[in-house]
Amino acid sequence: MNGLNQVNLFAKYIFKQIFGPFILFLITMTGIAWLTQSLRFIELIIIKGLPINLFLFLTILIIPKLLTTITPFLAYLACLITYIRLNAESELIAMKTAGISNFKIIIPTILFGILLGFLTIFIENFVSPYAFSKFKNLQSNIRDNYISILFQEKVFSSPVSNLTVFIKDKDKIGNFEGILIHDARDKNKIISVVAESGKIQQTDSGAKFTLLNGNRQETSNNNISMLYFEKYNLNINKNTKEIYTRFKEPSERNFKELFNPRDGINELYKREFLAEAHKRLITPLIILIMTLLGAITSLLGNFERKTSVKKIFYSVICAILVQMYIISAPQLIISYKNIIPFIYLPVFIILTLILFLTLINNEKLRLNIFFKLGVKN
Repeated sequence: MNGLNQVNLFAKYIFKQIFGPFILFLITMTGIAWLTQSLRFIELIIIKGLPINLFLFLTILIIPKLLTTITPFLAYLACLITYIRLNAESELIAMKTAGISNFKIIIPTILFGILLGFLTIFIENFVSPYAFSKFKNLQSNIRDNYISILFQEKVFSSPVSNLTVFIKDKDKIGNFEGILIHDARDKNKIISVVAESGKIQQTDSGAKFTLLNGNRQETSNNNISMLYFEKYNLNINKNTKEIYTRFKEPSERNFKELFNPRDGINELYKREFLAEAHKRLITPLIILIMTLLGAITSLLGNFERKTSVKKIFYSVICAILVQMYIISAPQLIISYKNIIPFIYLPVFIILTLILFLTLINNEKLRLNIFFKLGVKN
């Protein structure tokens, strides 16, 4: 009983040691990734005048997707650093001297990986799709309700397909001067509009240009007609009665939607859905592999100064390859649907190999199989 209590005590201690660095890495890397992604939208505030509260909400919505992307490698780093420190401070030696096996030493790592795996499944199936869907809806809302911010001075812009707009000048409240519009949305009727000034107004049927003092030229069936106006309205939406329904991307859908898409969806989209679904399913297994890989780096062989750098180097390379695998492998499903079972095969092989290396008692056999070049016998 005392031995069991001792193992439980060590397990709780190691778990806490892993959890601390992981949270630190998670906050730091999420912040860096968030800032990097935010730079894509900063122009909307500085140049185009998007309200800062919308900017913050827009960028916060991408955080869940970032979390699920960076979690596997951060889990690896947390376990790697924790076990290196435990080894450097001779705590691993003390545990082994107390009769605790390598497998029992990595039990906290396994529990940590499983916990992160379940948390990732929850985020990827509920939180991330909801947040990313909100993100895409907000983008559409900005295009509809803040469409004036999409136009820059002396730049040709296309708010919708086949509608090109040029603005010579623009003030802070959204009034335009020197407007040129080329409307080719109707192939049988090409319209060009020139106006001295104007602005965009929101109506129940969508956004429209209200143009002042200009002319409208229409080309239809090789005939050209010219209209001079003091005030002219041009709808930005081609069909104001049409109800626009945005197609949800794979990242916006939960497992049920990914595995059971509605009838009539293109086969390519169905394969993209499958690729996204299996990426989510394989991620928890990758997280478990990453945590174990970080832990066994210090457990296998003699972790001495001459060999430790080499071992860490090989370990990091393996982790990077695994991270690349989870990004690239599921995408093969889009091209080769029958490859799905083979996507999981390398994952189970690697996981089995790591557990085998941890469980076997023959130290020399372990060294010959894994980290052979980086470990001193």
